[in-house]
Amino acid sequence: SGVRILIGRENPDAEMQHCAVIVAPYRYRARAVGALGVVGPTRMEYDRAITTVDYVAHLCSRLLSSN
Repeated sequence: SGVRILIGRENPDAEMQHCAVIVAPYRYRARAVGALGVVGPTRMEYDRAITTVDYVAHLCSRLLSSN
């Protein structure tokens, strides 16, 4: 699906090493043109956040490609 997850020390930025980042690209036709994401604590409901980010990214892709 293209969702990427960085938790704690997996983040390259020292300031972000106490956070989790969940990111998914959105596309115009077949080309990635941006990304949507969530930054939160390392203890969060990952399955819910991943599902939501993926859904919204797909929705944006569909809206962009429908025009």
